[in-house]
Amino acid sequence: MRIPDLTLRPVHGDEANQAVKTGQLFETGKYRYDPHEHHGPSLYYLTLPVLYSCGVPSFEASSIAHFRAVPVIFGLLLIALLWPLRNSLGGAATVWTALLMAVSTPLVFYSRYYVQEMLLVCFVQAAFVSGWLYLHRPRLLWALAFGCCLGLIHATKETSIVIVFSACLAGAAVLLLGRLRDKTPFHTQLESVLNRRMAGHFTAALLMAGFVSITLFSSLYTHARGPLDSLLTYTGYFARAEGAGSAGLHDKPWYYYLLLLSYVYRQAGPRWTEAPVLLAGCLGAVAVLVMKRSGETPREREAAVQILFRRFLLFYTLFMLVIYSLIPYKTPWNLLPFYHGVLLLAGLGIAGVLRAARYTLPRAMLVALALAGVALIARQSYLGNFTYFADARNPYVYAHPSRAVERLVERVADIAAIAETGRDLHINIIRPDGDYWPLPWYLRAYTRVGWWHKIPDHADADILFAAPELYESLKVHLNDQYLVEFHALRPGVLLHAYIRQDLWDVFIKSRGGG
Repeated sequence: MRIPDLTLRPVHGDEANQAVKTGQLFETGKYRYDPHEHHGPSLYYLTLPVLYSCGVPSFEASSIAHFRAVPVIFGLLLIALLWPLRNSLGGAATVWTALLMAVSTPLVFYSRYYVQEMLLVCFVQAAFVSGWLYLHRPRLLWALAFGCCLGLIHATKETSIVIVFSACLAGAAVLLLGRLRDKTPFHTQLESVLNRRMAGHFTAALLMAGFVSITLFSSLYTHARGPLDSLLTYTGYFARAEGAGSAGLHDKPWYYYLLLLSYVYRQAGPRWTEAPVLLAGCLGAVAVLVMKRSGETPREREAAVQILFRRFLLFYTLFMLVIYSLIPYKTPWNLLPFYHGVLLLAGLGIAGVLRAARYTLPRAMLVALALAGVALIARQSYLGNFTYFADARNPYVYAHPSRAVERLVERVADIAAIAETGRDLHINIIRPDGDYWPLPWYLRAYTRVGWWHKIPDHADADILFAAPELYESLKVHLNDQYLVEFHALRPGVLLHAYIRQDLWDVFIKSRGGG
C-alpha cells in the first residue's frame, strides 16, 4: 500500500519546501532552523541516510521517491512498534490495530507524503512503547529511550506542545478517574507505577530529551540560536492557531476533522469514510471505561498498570481531538496525531466485542463484519493513493498541484532542449505573494532562475512565469517579444508563461511546424 509508484503524485508545495531544505543540507552540510515557516529538523537529518544509501550524487539527481521513502519507512515502523505494546493492548487488539493501520486511508496517504506528520506519530508511538516497557520493568535504558522519543517529538514539529499538554491532561484525568471510580487514593495510584528510584530515571529522561532536541536544533552544535528559536517560534504559532494573518486561509470550523473522517462526498467520485474505525474506537473507549482495578496480587497489580495505560490512551486521544478541533488552523494531515490514538482504541474495541461474544457463530459473524470494514477501508485507501491521488475529490488532497504543473515543467524542458544555453536558460518567476511552490523543486536543475515578489527592473528572460494579474503592468517592462501561454500551478492558481518568441519559433520548427 505504501511503496509502489512513489513518483505517481505530483509534488505538493509543502513537500517541495521540505525537499529543498533537505537538499541544501545534503549538498552544503549546513542547516539553520527557521522559526517562522519551517518545522523541526528531524525530517531533514533523517532523510540523509536514505540519500546516502541510495547513492544519490546531488540534490539535482534526486527523485521525489528518495524523499517519500522516509515517511514510508516511518509509516511501516509505526505498525512494527505495535509488537512491544502487545501486553498493554492485548494480542487480539494488537492484530486488529495493525490491520487498520496497514490500510487506513490517511495513514497510507501521508506515509507517501514528504512532510513531518508520519515521523511525529511514529515518535509518539515509540514514546508509548518505551513508557510502557518502563512501567512494566523500570530500567534506566527505557527511561533514556523515552527521553529520546520526547526530544525527537519536539525536534519534528511545533505541534509537539499539543501532544505533551494532552499527555499531561490525560495523566491527571487517569488519576481523577481512579479516585472516583476505583476509590483509590492518588498516592496509592502513583505508588503503583512510581517509586523513589524512578525520580532519577525521570531526570535522566528529561536530560536525554534536551540533549536530542538541542543537538538537532543547533544543527549539530553549529548554530547556537537554534534551540532558543525552537522556543520563541511559539509566539508565531500561537497567533496562527488563533486564525491570525495568513492562517485565515486554513481556518476551518471545529467539526472539520470529525466530518473529514466520518463522511465526505464531493458530488462525484467515491464516498469517503473512516466510520468503521470511528465506531470501533468508540467501542474501545467504552471497553476502557468499564474496566475496574481490583486486587493486590502481583498479577492483579500488573493488570492495574495495563488499565492505567489504556485509560491514559483514551484521555490522551480525547484531549488531542478537542484541542486540535478548537484550533482554527486546520489541514488534513494534522489529524494524524489524534487519529493514531483512535486507531489504537479501535483495536481494543474490536477485541473487546469479540471477547464478549461467547458463542462461535456470533463471534465468526463479528469477525467477518470487522474484516469487511477493513476491506472497505483498504479499497478506499487504494483509490485515494492510486486513482484519486491528486484529485480534489479526495478529501486528503489539499491545495495540491494537479498534473498541469508537470506540463508546465515539460514546457521548460522543451525550450531548454532547443536553446543554446540549455539548462542555463534564464527563467524569472514573478508572484507578488511568493506563492510559487512547488516550482523550486521542479526547476532545481536550472542554474539561472530568479524568484521575485515584484516585477524587477529588468524583467526580460528566456521564459517568465507571472501571476495573471500582472499582465498589463508587466508588458511595459518587457523589451523582447513573447508568446504567452496559460498554465496552472494548482487548481485556482494560474500562471502566464512568457516564452521568448525566437525560442518559441525554433521550438515549433523542431516539432515540424511551419
